[in-house]
Amino acid sequence: MRSLILRRVVKAAAPLLAAVAVTFFMAPAATASEPDGSIGRGEVMDRAWSWVAEQVPYSQSGCYANRFGCYRPDCSGFVSMAWHLGSSLTTWSLWNVTFDIPAADLQPGDALLRDSDGTDHVALFVRWADAAHTQPVVRETYDFGHVAEERVWGNGLRGFTPRRYNTLDDLMPYGAIRAKYDSMGGLDSVLGPPTSGERDSMMGGRYQGFRNGIVIWHPDAAFAVYGEILNKFWATDAERRWGFPTMDEADAGQAPNGTRGRYQFFEQGLFMWSPQTGTHVIHGAIYQAFNAGGHEGVFGYPVADESDEPGGKVQKFQNASIHWNPDRGTWTTAN
Repeated sequence: MRSLILRRVVKAAAPLLAAVAVTFFMAPAATASEPDGSIGRGEVMDRAWSWVAEQVPYSQSGCYANRFGCYRPDCSGFVSMAWHLGSSLTTWSLWNVTFDIPAADLQPGDALLRDSDGTDHVALFVRWADAAHTQPVVRETYDFGHVAEERVWGNGLRGFTPRRYNTLDDLMPYGAIRAKYDSMGGLDSVLGPPTSGERDSMMGGRYQGFRNGIVIWHPDAAFAVYGEILNKFWATDAERRWGFPTMDEADAGQAPNGTRGRYQFFEQGLFMWSPQTGTHVIHGAIYQAFNAGGHEGVFGYPVADESDEPGGKVQKFQNASIHWNPDRGTWTTAN
């Protein structure tokens, strides 16, 4: 069994939020939509980023042409381009192709729209800059003398209404999650079709639900979790307890009695499953003893989770039990 590498969850807000942007940029090219048709968030963000990268200057006349078409280079033209609308709408007419959503449900590619009290403007939401979700990061083109850019609104939503494009396909995977999903075979993979859009996970990552599992992303990588291992993960407080997966599920070794199963490492533990034993987690000092002593090739598969015993902990495997207490460390007894 491979050695377990325990990696700490990064809790500093700035590095984490900077890393979140990778989800939207490090992706295969999004599938091309039709004008005014269904479009995925990945394509919206790709299209929006093109104007930021090309530093398109603000103007209320003419159009700016690139591989995504020719659109008026003002705030509403920018959003029209990002959503692949058939023409450049205005801040007033964008209300007709969108619907209200709660601020708590803002996702990449949604809009922040306002045309009241002297403010006529729209911007695309990218992510939140703070854990309290009070400072949105947006992509926008907003005034003469400025170019399209991504920036933080430090003073919050300031009267802007969260809106979602009517034909935005929330289920279409994008970014690092899409790359993982595609690498597994997409619709033909063990995961099956998506059943929910990508959303914030606990502890600073992102995840998307599929019929048979999830793909969960953290700044290091995206991995799939499914089947009995996923059920155990969810039942034991998920990433708040175990951190993020550090690999995909894989075949484990053969136990002395012939048992074979599967395993998956997370930041804070090893999940092991077999048809005979079910799914159990090995972690901490007991994991270290399990790994050093020959893992499942010697001990067999775990038949229970770690539990309390007088003065310490114990975990039972098919062929032996591993004990631990702070004075003696770990030792093994026959079952």
